[in-house]
Amino acid sequence: MELRLNIEGATPEEHARGVAAAEAVFAQAGITPLQGAEGLFALEGWDIKGFPEDDQPTEYEDTAAAVWMEADKAASNACCAGWPDDKIPHHQVMELINIPRTRLQAEAAVDTWPERKQLYPDVVERLETTTGPDRQIDFDIAFVLGWVSERPTLDRVEPLSEDGDRIPFFTSDLAQVLEMARKALKDWTIEISRDPCDAHVFNPTTRDNDDELRMAAWRDFDGSHLMETPPPNPAIALTLAMMRGQAIHFE
Repeated sequence: MELRLNIEGATPEEHARGVAAAEAVFAQAGITPLQGAEGLFALEGWDIKGFPEDDQPTEYEDTAAAVWMEADKAASNACCAGWPDDKIPHHQVMELINIPRTRLQAEAAVDTWPERKQLYPDVVERLETTTGPDRQIDFDIAFVLGWVSERPTLDRVEPLSEDGDRIPFFTSDLAQVLEMARKALKDWTIEISRDPCDAHVFNPTTRDNDDELRMAAWRDFDGSHLMETPPPNPAIALTLAMMRGQAIHFE
């Protein structure tokens, strides 16, 4: 098994420095990289399934996943030491090669990252300008978030997620989007307005200047407008607010 970093622009020496930092974290924790990867896979699989209470990762898997994420952060910091802040990646950069991976992880998590990253701002812009439900936008959101391994199009058979579910109706089904938001952000406050349509999602303990913990669709928290007109329906409003919250992962 071999740890590998996916950091654009890094030299072989910087990659090696990052891998060494990650290996030090694993050694200190007494967790192997394989155990960490398996814990992360279990945690991500639970996330994909919508956090079912009867299928939670074990305490050991939680611990192993936490060590993996700590090692990933250490690898990124060591590899990118001295880099400008806007060049340092904020997404997962580390993988363990030559181990079994789920189809979704193998095909979407790393290989499609450049395409997904490039598509993200376009998806947000289309959410801001669409006049109503748009199934292609639904498809593109699922692809950008890594829920499907290929970018679906309307002229092809609609793919299913790894657990066999249809792609959510992000731009038309408020109940479905609201359920996903509540599962992902259990302790956050979600506010939906219908006249005009708008959505605010925020951590109730956040400070006024902590924008990463506050997302709005149309009217921002300071009263300014994020776009010219409000969204055409509440489902699009909430989806747009949630997608704005994903921005840090696509920088």
